[in-house]
Amino acid sequence: EMSDSILKKLRDKDTKFLENWDPEKSTREKRKLSRKVYNSRKAVYDGNGIHVDSGLDMCDCFDEDCPGCHMECPKCKSPKCGPDCRVFRKWMYEQQEMDGRDLVVMNPLKRF
Repeated sequence: EMSDSILKKLRDKDTKFLENWDPEKSTREKRKLSRKVYNSRKAVYDGNGIHVDSGLDMCDCFDEDCPGCHMECPKCKSPKCGPDCRVFRKWMYEQQEMDGRDLVVMNPLKRF
């Protein structure tokens, strides 16, 4: 008898679960609808690894005369890419810190 009354109470509670819930008025749905859509950032380098704003094909070591001092990029085969390929890259290195020396080299392309 005791278990029957408990089961009946549980059934009554279950039938009232989400009784007044309206998905159109849920806070989650409102947040989803009011969410801002951010445009993806513009690529800093084009399809050939050329800096878009300056038109320069500068190595990631920041030396304008460098023919490429990195290992050949597995994606584009360029020796001017650092650890990440420059083709359609949406970011650029801002500076380089030399190990063992207190030398910081700023990226000259940052001015563009």
